[in-house]
Amino acid sequence: MNRRIFRGVGLCALLLTLSLSLCGCMFEQSEGLYALPILPEEYSQLQSTIQDVMDKQGAEYATISSGSNTSTVQLLDLNDDGKQEMAAVFLRVTSAEEKPLRVCLFRKGGDNNYRLTYVVEGDGTSINSVSYEDVTGDGTLDLVISWQMSTKVHILSAYTLLDAGVSELMSTTYNESYLVSDLDKDGAKEIVVCHQDSTGEGANLAELYDYNGGVMTMASSTRLSNGIFGVYSVVEGKLSDGKPAVFASSLFSGGSLTDVLTIQNGKLHNITLNTESGYSQVTTRADAGVALSDINKDGVLEIPISMKLPNIQSEESAEESAVYWCQVNEDGSLAVSCVTYHCQTDGWYLVLPDNWPEQIAVARDDSLSHRGERSVVFYYYPGGEDAKPEPFLTIYRLTGSNRQARAMLPGRVTLYSDSTTIYAASLQEDVWDCQLEQKDLAARFFLITAAWDSES
Repeated sequence: MNRRIFRGVGLCALLLTLSLSLCGCMFEQSEGLYALPILPEEYSQLQSTIQDVMDKQGAEYATISSGSNTSTVQLLDLNDDGKQEMAAVFLRVTSAEEKPLRVCLFRKGGDNNYRLTYVVEGDGTSINSVSYEDVTGDGTLDLVISWQMSTKVHILSAYTLLDAGVSELMSTTYNESYLVSDLDKDGAKEIVVCHQDSTGEGANLAELYDYNGGVMTMASSTRLSNGIFGVYSVVEGKLSDGKPAVFASSLFSGGSLTDVLTIQNGKLHNITLNTESGYSQVTTRADAGVALSDINKDGVLEIPISMKLPNIQSEESAEESAVYWCQVNEDGSLAVSCVTYHCQTDGWYLVLPDNWPEQIAVARDDSLSHRGERSVVFYYYPGGEDAKPEPFLTIYRLTGSNRQARAMLPGRVTLYSDSTTIYAASLQEDVWDCQLEQKDLAARFFLITAAWDSES
């Protein structure tokens, strides 16, 4: 169910917007900007109520360090009725020695006035992140807050808002990351919390917290890989059979790896963990500059495994790689869904035909960069001592004032264009049977977009 959560602008921006607009106010939504059809005087009353609370408590606005909800004032639709019935305000009480952080929740009444309804208190130096998730399965969003105690120590708490007040569902300390996801498809979301052992004597763990009997308890846990240097990304995705999973990526010797966690027989399991080696050996990879992604848009998350291509230039040249995008099967094995070449320098990637990776080499040619033309050249290069690389495909990035003319040079076809840049290509189909025609290049060409994000 797609529930709308609106993240409000800070108070200063709110006042500025009110002074400049007679018809409404702009608030930031998690998917972008959204113009709320609410009269300015309603926000004036909310502002006044917030200020009264701040004056009485001796409070100032608190910072939210990470996540998708970082504004100090956030408008919420917790029951998915299309109305923002609640405003969350994040404060710090400067005089409080214990639990100085406050989350004040103001409910809008039938008279359109906001009144302080709930107060959640927390310890820490700041609020690390906040999200709104249905962890109880009652159709209403609950509050999940990560309180930052120090650089690597956080307390993760979940709260449900009842008529009688705020009820704390769970509270646990962690030092890496967490993710909220409905792994067992029961309609209530679970929380997966990742811990890294700092003593060298224990194990790296992922814990599963599930709602039961009015509280969230640790239902099960599983080991994360040994030898990791920190979990830098935790995202939800699906296995090749469509089963929900958590993909926890960590720095590892010489690169990174991903532990893939899912529910099996009611318990959390790390299906990629090799019990003999102690780490997820199958997902270990060198850094290819790309993140996990549903690269082919089929609803299944892929892990990028890079394979180096032959280097046909000088030893000083950067090594090029093809990226094998691998889906994860229920038994933890990998299945390649497609192979790409990513050009991070020029911001594009190409989906390669199946017969290319073992028969090509790639090299840059920036000799005409002074004319606004940079290019990447693909060579037919099956290997062997007597093999001679033969160029057969060139992809150009054109940014000069004459880019239109250069894109229309004989043998070139335009792949993509905008107001500042044209991407073009030329393919010599007679060099080898590359199983690709020039007219098909545009369908395989994509710009590199933002990587997946995660809670922390």
